[in-house]
Amino acid sequence: MNLHFSTVESLWQDLWGSASSDCGEQEKGLSQSKLRLLSKCEAVQKFVQHADYQFYQNLVDVLIPDVLRPIPSSLTQAIRNFAKSLEGWLTSAMQGCPEDMVKIKVLCPFLVRDAE
Repeated sequence: MNLHFSTVESLWQDLWGSASSDCGEQEKGLSQSKLRLLSKCEAVQKFVQHADYQFYQNLVDVLIPDVLRPIPSSLTQAIRNFAKSLEGWLTSAMQGCPEDMVKIKVLCPFLVRDAE
C-alpha cells in the first residue's frame, strides 16, 4: 500500500512557499505577502486551526477505522514516518510566516493525537 504521504511536503511547500519574494506569484493567485498578511488575522488563524483539526481527525478515522482490526506493519510504519516528518515539513515550508500561524499548524496534529 502506497499512501504517498511525502506528497504532503511538496503541497505545503507550494502553499506556504518559504521563498521571500513574490516573483511570479500572480500566476498562482494569492501572493506570499498576502498569504502571510492573512495569516496574522486572528479569525483566519481560528479557521485554520478548526480546519486542520477536522482534517487530522478525518485522517485518523480513515487510516485507523477500527481499533480492533489488525493494521499491517507496513501501514503502521508509514503512519509513524509520516507523523515524525510533519513538524519538520511544516516548519520548513512556513519559514517567514507569522509565528502564531506556525504554532497552530504544528500543534494541531498533536491535539488530535492527544484527544484520542
